[in-house]
Amino acid sequence: MGIVSGLFRLILGLLGLMLTLFGLLMLVFEALVWIPDSSRAANSLGQTWFQYDPFAAFIGTDSLPLFGAIIERRLSPLVWDPFIVTILSWPSWIALLVVALFCLVVGSLFTRIALPGRR
Repeated sequence: MGIVSGLFRLILGLLGLMLTLFGLLMLVFEALVWIPDSSRAANSLGQTWFQYDPFAAFIGTDSLPLFGAIIERRLSPLVWDPFIVTILSWPSWIALLVVALFCLVVGSLFTRIALPGRR
């Protein structure tokens, strides 16, 4: 296995595990909020990101619109609107767990492509 493929697998694996942890924490948080007040439960990922933006104090603006502008200009507007906006509209714990699963699967597939003779 090459250094680049090993590093790519490590980064995707750590990102997937970190997002899994955050997703499970959001699930516990949503359950604890839902028990006393069911009207506040099931916030979307975009709403949670907008409410608890940790970078707003550092960069002087909200990071969600900035992230959207970067994705639309650098990648494609088609990546932002149908895909990322849909994920941002899901409940936060579901969105984080789906993105974590995607990272783990891509890391696993990349390892299998890098090592065609081994399993």
